Amino acid sequence: MTAKKRPKMKALTKGVIDTKMFKNRMLRTLSVSLPISALMLLLSTTVTVAAPSESIVSQSHALSVLSNSEQQRLQARLSTVESEIERLLPQLTLEEKVSLVHAGGKFHIPAIERLNIHEMWMSDGPHGVRYEIDRNSWAPAGWTNDYSTYLPPLTAVAASWDPEMASLHGNVLGAEARHRNKDLILGPGVNLARLPLYGRNFEYMGEDPYLAATLVVPTVKAIQANDVGATVKHYALNTQELNRTGVNAKPDERTLREVYLPAFEAAVKEANVHAIMGAYNEFRGTNANQSHHLIKTILKGEWAYEGVLLTDWNVDINTYDAAMNGLDIEMGTAVESYDEYFLADPLLAMIKAGKVPESELDDKVRRILRVQLSIGMMDKQRLSGERNTQAHREDARTIAANGVVLLKNNNQVLPLDTNKVENILVLGPNADKRHGFGGGSSEVKALYEVSPLDGLKAKFEQVGNKVNIQHMRPASSKFMPIPNDYLTTRHWTGTPSWQINYYADNQLKQLTSESWIADPQFDAKGQQQNVEIQANIKPMESGKHTLKVLGDGKVSLLINDKLLFSQNAQHTNVINEDIELKAGETYAFKLVYQGKKNVTLGWETPNSLYNSESEYLNAAKSADAVIYYAGLSHADDRESIDRPDMKLPGQQDEIISKLLSVNPNTVIFIIGGSAVEMPWAEKANAIAWGWYGGMEAGHAYTDVLFGDVNPSGKLPITLPKKLQDTAPIALNDYNEKESLYSEGVFIGYRWFEQQKIVPEFPFGHGLSYSEFSYDDIKFSSSKLSGDDTLTVTASITNTSKTDGAEVVQLYLYDMKASVPRPLKELKGFDKVWLKAGQTGKVSFNLNKRDLSFWDVKTNDWLAESGEFKVMLGSSVEDIRLHKSFQYQQ
Repeated sequence: MTAKKRPKMKALTKGVIDTKMFKNRMLRTLSVSLPISALMLLLSTTVTVAAPSESIVSQSHALSVLSNSEQQRLQARLSTVESEIERLLPQLTLEEKVSLVHAGGKFHIPAIERLNIHEMWMSDGPHGVRYEIDRNSWAPAGWTNDYSTYLPPLTAVAASWDPEMASLHGNVLGAEARHRNKDLILGPGVNLARLPLYGRNFEYMGEDPYLAATLVVPTVKAIQANDVGATVKHYALNTQELNRTGVNAKPDERTLREVYLPAFEAAVKEANVHAIMGAYNEFRGTNANQSHHLIKTILKGEWAYEGVLLTDWNVDINTYDAAMNGLDIEMGTAVESYDEYFLADPLLAMIKAGKVPESELDDKVRRILRVQLSIGMMDKQRLSGERNTQAHREDARTIAANGVVLLKNNNQVLPLDTNKVENILVLGPNADKRHGFGGGSSEVKALYEVSPLDGLKAKFEQVGNKVNIQHMRPASSKFMPIPNDYLTTRHWTGTPSWQINYYADNQLKQLTSESWIADPQFDAKGQQQNVEIQANIKPMESGKHTLKVLGDGKVSLLINDKLLFSQNAQHTNVINEDIELKAGETYAFKLVYQGKKNVTLGWETPNSLYNSESEYLNAAKSADAVIYYAGLSHADDRESIDRPDMKLPGQQDEIISKLLSVNPNTVIFIIGGSAVEMPWAEKANAIAWGWYGGMEAGHAYTDVLFGDVNPSGKLPITLPKKLQDTAPIALNDYNEKESLYSEGVFIGYRWFEQQKIVPEFPFGHGLSYSEFSYDDIKFSSSKLSGDDTLTVTASITNTSKTDGAEVVQLYLYDMKASVPRPLKELKGFDKVWLKAGQTGKVSFNLNKRDLSFWDVKTNDWLAESGEFKVMLGSSVEDIRLHKSFQYQQ
């Protein structure tokens, strides 16, 4: 693409990153963790966006020139890596070598002190370095200095469609990991959002393989520029949490290669990632961490990967297959001693017995030493990093704001004007909720977290305008469960939750399974169930609390193991029982349900947390602005558990619909990492999506709502109208046993287009406070041959009076293919920053790989001769320009 300079922050919006600032900040932490080949990519003098020549991704953001001393330090370290490996390896005993390929603590592998080989420490951290874990248990270590910057998760980065945001994210993560003395940070994650129910969608980069492959490269490079190894995860096909350790992923080879591997391939080939974490699931009948096809054939064979492959914690492997098929480090296994790990004493015994060649072990140790030497673990000049800086907080705010997607803005409801609002009504479960300390291994201990309500208040304190910000919690007309405000019980992911135990018998003796739910409500869905639902509750006020149960079936309620009542419930009657509770004391609640229908446990407290329907609707009628912060929390988006459906939790749909009926200009601001149904979308005039925004979320969201930042985010996922429209559900391919990936290469938007299903909002969609026109699409040639490159250019004009940015998306269609191909495949994108009235030019390069599909006959990429259609648009459904060319093999 033609070189472009992004306008300085104040010249466009406060949320836009200044290119010079970006370069300088990256240079402060640029390290010597890259090989010479990768270093050369960093010596370019400009930040440019270009389509690929022969690379996997089509955009490459280079950093500014390194200083001579930095280049020399980098080259000096890297020039000795291989010779150091060969010097150290012969000095290691067999037992010492084995000790390096398995954990010596919860998050590290052992040291070999006599050879100056240090413990190699890892930390969770897709979007912030996790708080310190005890050396040999999962308990918090109790540190008071392990706070870290809580960054927006990678869905927000993906929604920015901006490699510079990815670089910014990676740089903060790498610098803070280094400051915490970590050697590997366990991120970024690049599994694709195949299923809206998937509990870990929020951690990843959307549904499209090209988008994820493009953004993972600058993320990895920026992390590793801080003398920290990135760990791309989870290799491969981790697309559900339902029986995540046992479900058998069985895609055909074409689907595997075209959809689920490109992001990993880009991380290896384009970013030289130091570590990859295997997935929990099986792949074609064996655990992914010991799959010969995934590891030996593809990762370490075809891609020539030189880094390490390590396990997640407690995976289902065995010693022989793991040792022989390329696993390098075993990090977690449910045994009493680290010596009992599969790659510990059992591996040592197999090597001594001649069942596993020592050469296999040597390869693993070489890889481990290569990573340690490359990131400077034995280098006295290793970077020290920085943490919780003002710059990092600003970066978190910038990333969050750039990831906000404006879905709908009829009648120009947004941006709100600080000079025209005197009364703002704020509602919704996410108005004052904080999300950092939840979600699973991604939880972050931040110094603070600005809620949306905090951000609004701070905005008006800053501008000095007098405004009444009224916060209400709407009560539903339906029976409501006990709010989780009162819960002290936490799922291991950090989320307030109720434990639910399932029993096979009426006496509750034969426990069959255990799980967790967000609220004390249960639906048996017509099947006889015997369940216990339990949690610890801490009342906020002393006095009479009226426990209420609504359901059908036999219901018993115990508090501190004392039976409060036990009777057969009928949905026509609410069971009420009064009890005196004291504020601040903890009570163990246990609800037992036996039946085929459903049950909900609610209560009335001395003073309700909720506002009545008449209160909040009357307030909405008279307010100058109404903002409802809807969405999910980490009770819904979390590791280890998938969502039960695609609906907004609680009674949000009911309340939103009622608000829109009295005030159609109510702004619906959604927070969450996965798609939700929006039955009220047609009635709403203003809808925005903010993902999870990190520690500066409230400021970033307010920046967008009031126009300090012009929204430029685009959806990295499709938002369906209903769950049944998605491929895994429509094809009945979501279960605990095996996933066939029956939709093949038609993931996400490709499925919707193939099936002619209209989503609520399409992939790539996102509005701006500006308007843009597309003109003058041109090709460098009408024909493309062999390994040549075709350049596509077009002009983009900001036709509005507001400075802003547009993400121009390039989709490709093979007009006549021998195999089924999507109607559109994303093959390029560029975020163009334009002042009001300004015209800019975008340029993309297309090559043979971009045109290719995976040919199962030749087991290679194949670009067939014929006509290809190029489409440029603002989303997959909003195509503005198109033009065709001929390809000749």
